[in-house]
Amino acid sequence: MPYYINPPPQNPLVRLFAAIIAVLALVGTFMIGMAAFLVIAGIGVIAGTALWLRVAWIKRKLRKSGVHPGAHTDIPKATGQVIDAEYTVISDSQDQSEK
Repeated sequence: MPYYINPPPQNPLVRLFAAIIAVLALVGTFMIGMAAFLVIAGIGVIAGTALWLRVAWIKRKLRKSGVHPGAHTDIPKATGQVIDAEYTVISDSQDQSEK
């Protein structure tokens, strides 16, 4: 036999009143939860829009400066030119291993 701290009411009117209070509490909890969800979703939409606008602004500035972001042509193609240069070796890996 279950043991209750407060046994369920025997009066049908009190049971009906308790059921109505329970339903109202559940509806109120659902409404508060939905309001909190909408606030968080709204903040997410605002943050996402701000991030998208910032990226679009940066892309626009790069395009104005001559860089095309997102294009796969950023690497210059070989034009067949040869660069002729002279150089002097300052240190060699063999020199450092002998020391």
